Amino acid sequence: MVTPWFPSSSLQSQLSQALNGLSDRAKEAKEFLVQLRNMVQQIQENSVEFEACLVAQCDALIDALNRRKAQLLARVNKEHEHKLKVVRDQISHCTVKLRQTTGLMEYCLEVIKENDPSGFLQISDALIRRVHLTEDQWGKGTLTPRMTTDFDLSLDNSPLLQSIHQLDFVQMKVPATPILQLEECCTHNNSATLSWKQPPLSAVPAEGYILELDDGNGGQFREVYVGKETMCTVDGLHFNSTYNARVKAFNKTGVSQYSKTLVLQTSEGKALQQYPSERELRGI
Repeated sequence: MVTPWFPSSSLQSQLSQALNGLSDRAKEAKEFLVQLRNMVQQIQENSVEFEACLVAQCDALIDALNRRKAQLLARVNKEHEHKLKVVRDQISHCTVKLRQTTGLMEYCLEVIKENDPSGFLQISDALIRRVHLTEDQWGKGTLTPRMTTDFDLSLDNSPLLQSIHQLDFVQMKVPATPILQLEECCTHNNSATLSWKQPPLSAVPAEGYILELDDGNGGQFREVYVGKETMCTVDGLHFNSTYNARVKAFNKTGVSQYSKTLVLQTSEGKALQQYPSERELRGI
């Protein structure tokens, strides 16, 4: 008869301890997967927001270029009208002089054809002087256009084209969005204590944080703390009021996005309230 074998208590203990360690790693892996899935969603949301911002910035550049184009076209139109006016004035002036000259020439030809020598002698000297005077009026420059047909303007667009070609993204090194630690946030009477931290994978350090609360009545947010600490207690709040809180990080480059909003409910009276209930503290 074969005697059944049972593992010793020491081996069982070793295996149990090993399983505990592996269980911890599995738990961390599950939490890590949740974090990665949240990152996927955040990347998608940030991509939509970033694309919208990029389109708005490019549209602003296009609008500015269109406004400048309108200004330049106005200058071209002004030059166009000026050239036309000068040429038309010269046409009008030359037409009048040519009409006068043609009339004088026709009159002189008629006089030459006359068979009255005495009459011709009386007016010939005056006609000769008038012909010379009229010829002198067609002197140098009279038959030269006062305006060129070319537009002596050239658009210097090289600097702008160079700037457009150099237009590129700047690597933003703002801090990551802080995470409000719900388990450490609570209310006590008419005070609220909030705690936050940087995301575990954050590679850019934060130089400080800005905590904001609304007025307890759904109004605008206001800054209640600016500093390097990651915990802040805000006193002097209204009793039996609901406050919304959010925090963002900053450094020399800029500020991060706001954290998710946390809703806090202050006490109804002055009784001590050490820990919030689910109704008093909920993260959105």
